Amino acid sequence: MHNSLINLKVIYFALLVKIKRIFNSKYDPYKPLESNYNLSPSNIIIENYKKPALKLSFSKNTIDPLKWQNLARKKLSELSGYDSKREITKIAKEFNEKIIFKNIYKKKIYLKISSTIIIPINIIYKKPIKKNLKVFIFLAGSTSGVHVGWGEAKVPIDHQRIFIGADMAKQAAEKGYLAVTFEQAGYGERLERRLPKQTNNRTIDFANHLLLLGKSLIGNSATEISSVIDWLCSKNNFFCINKRNIYLYGHSSGGTIVQFAAALDKRIKGTLASGSVGPVRQTIGARGCGSGDGIVPGFLEWFDTKDIISLIAPRLFIAVSGDQDHIFPYSGAKKVINGASTIYKKLNAKEKIICIKVEGKHQYYNKESWKVLDKHMKY
Repeated sequence: MHNSLINLKVIYFALLVKIKRIFNSKYDPYKPLESNYNLSPSNIIIENYKKPALKLSFSKNTIDPLKWQNLARKKLSELSGYDSKREITKIAKEFNEKIIFKNIYKKKIYLKISSTIIIPINIIYKKPIKKNLKVFIFLAGSTSGVHVGWGEAKVPIDHQRIFIGADMAKQAAEKGYLAVTFEQAGYGERLERRLPKQTNNRTIDFANHLLLLGKSLIGNSATEISSVIDWLCSKNNFFCINKRNIYLYGHSSGGTIVQFAAALDKRIKGTLASGSVGPVRQTIGARGCGSGDGIVPGFLEWFDTKDIISLIAPRLFIAVSGDQDHIFPYSGAKKVINGASTIYKKLNAKEKIICIKVEGKHQYYNKESWKVLDKHMKY
């Protein structure tokens, strides 16, 4: 009887709280608080942001740019858990090709990059297949999955994404590229389906478990991209590619990944990061980060985003952002590009770093992206 009364009491007060929140969305059971004290844990973040260390930022070092890149790349690899000593990749399973649009085909493979990791790769290409193909690696970002890249809808919102141009891999294939779609960990086929008591976010559990291994989600993703490039450049690849023309395209969280991947892997000739460029403190560092995307332990002790882009120099880097993007607005992207331009100028490549402003919000901008890509990827 005693337990029943307690349960009724719990239910009563739970309903009372719900009613209070209906009439006051900011209801806080701990108020009133002492007005002279802010007890939020984020105070330590704000305080430390005022005095960033940035020990290895290019802006604080006067050494030769290439020597700086060697030091900085080694440190970034160490901080992120990027694996430069990867296992040999091989195909675990190969599927029959399918026609998806007129003369555009899709071939799926399961690529084994380690003893425990298999990545689903879908390759989009136009027939007849040419030799010496340029490669366009596509990352969709925090969507339902990379299938939007070739124009396939699996959930209702996919139709809207494809309508505004998310099928960038299919568009690349139509232009004659070998488009390689990379499924990010936590999305689509790689959705977590094994762990008990999962959190609602698709990647935070994986990100936190990687921290136990001294790795980060961004470092792991960059390693996986390098493993895919290992396969593309190997004799096991059944397409004839131009190894000197490998490009990355990523939107949102996919854009964050391609920045780090290009900074760490010098085989990548050019990169376009859509809706994903901005100073760390003013983007993911100024809001909740329930996904673990872009978080590298100790990063701000050594770098900021402009240094990641500086590691890509003198190779092509393009940032595309909407002026009303609520996460990565053009103003922040421009600040990063201005900061990274210093090393591009020193390496006589000022024309290889570009920032494109688009009127709009956080979304794909395929027309604006291809306008600049077509200009700089034709050689």
